[in-house]
Amino acid sequence: MSIELHEIGASASTSPNQQQAELKSRSSAWQRLQKRLKRKGVVEVDIDHHRYDMLNCIRTGIRHVLLNHPELGPKESLEAEDYKHVLEKKVEGPDGQVFVFASYASSAFAAIRRAIGLRQDFYLESVAPAKLPYLEFVSNSKSGQDFFLSNDQQYLLKTDRKYCIDFFLSTLGDYLQHFLKFPHSLIVKYLGLYSIQMPGERKKYFVVMQSIFYPSHRIETRFDIKGALAGRYQQPYPPGSNIVTVLKDQNFLNEVIDLGPQREWFITQLKADTEFLKEMAVQDYSLLIGRQELHTDERRETLPNLVERLKKSLPSTASSSSDNSSPEHHNGNVEGGGIEMHSLPGTPNDDTKTSVAEKSPERKTGVFFPLSLTETSYLDGLMTTENRRLLPNCKNALHIIDGPTHRYFLGVIDFFTLYEYRQRTGRIYKNIKYCCADHSTVPPGEYGDRFLRFIIEHVK
Repeated sequence: MSIELHEIGASASTSPNQQQAELKSRSSAWQRLQKRLKRKGVVEVDIDHHRYDMLNCIRTGIRHVLLNHPELGPKESLEAEDYKHVLEKKVEGPDGQVFVFASYASSAFAAIRRAIGLRQDFYLESVAPAKLPYLEFVSNSKSGQDFFLSNDQQYLLKTDRKYCIDFFLSTLGDYLQHFLKFPHSLIVKYLGLYSIQMPGERKKYFVVMQSIFYPSHRIETRFDIKGALAGRYQQPYPPGSNIVTVLKDQNFLNEVIDLGPQREWFITQLKADTEFLKEMAVQDYSLLIGRQELHTDERRETLPNLVERLKKSLPSTASSSSDNSSPEHHNGNVEGGGIEMHSLPGTPNDDTKTSVAEKSPERKTGVFFPLSLTETSYLDGLMTTENRRLLPNCKNALHIIDGPTHRYFLGVIDFFTLYEYRQRTGRIYKNIKYCCADHSTVPPGEYGDRFLRFIIEHVK
């Protein structure tokens, strides 16, 4: 593992004393505890929040990485070292305290951001804005991890355990390979991976990912589906409540996903994504489902809208041009020429349990990741993409499907859990607790087959 260590001071237009003067004083410990116990749904992270200081330092760390290290942006060719690269530095936070911040496989994740049409400056101002506060999503997840949203709610920052991060980095090549083969995959796109160590605290790892539920202002119902029923019920809030809650499998039993003519595409893609996760030997992943009713005018296809959808969704037949392949030219959007796209050697799965520091995947040639997952050209037959669909002309198009009467937000998340000793022990415990095996802690093959079967039964 290559590590670069730098020491950088806080860059701000105001002095630390001036910044401190702008901050409100914190409430008393009792008032902060009361606020914490009352948090539900999506809440703003204010000065009383127990993660306020950490999030401000995360903001500072991400800004330093993106503003001071342009060499870690998207590259024309990804090499073996790009997957193992770690930039680690000491940074001075807004209040003067020094913390350690690290960015992992920065160029690989920058390539993913570019491929979904996300410019570096837009990513910076959304995930690490200079002033706007973060939001916390108070989840009913039992993982014990923290979930935060960017202020515009486009991106999710989620903490995770080190062994999960090691596993993900060790299989990053396979993850990118899957998108080369299935550019319209339902699997969530991870856009950055970082760690932060505050003074006197343990290092925390976190990922930045797309929010499947974006734009969220009209979403009426949300589900987290694993294909298991035991322990999978969430008490809904009363009708008219403004609290965001995510329902589970038992709540979904009488529901359907009505995709109309796109049913077959969805099932084909879900099968491909599930097969990929089974090959990775993971389990406990979920399909997120958001649903909102389409307005009458949204149910009619207009000719201009259809033209835009065709331009966004269908492969270009133009040949790739090396003059137009630089990140500066494309900025995540493709205009005119096609996109160079080579096969990406997968990372072997038999060594995925080792730490990323011990894993050194061999790649003899550079990897060309597509400049766009929505507009793709074929290059001399080197890569064949499968199961494309006509994408909607809207934001977050890769995770949105319009049925006859409803719009659905669909994405597969949380696939870092290997079926190891902890899960095997948990399976025995849950068998006793629920007096059945219909719970989420089962071997990867069984989990994937049941996951797929449960969802297909509810799609029409």
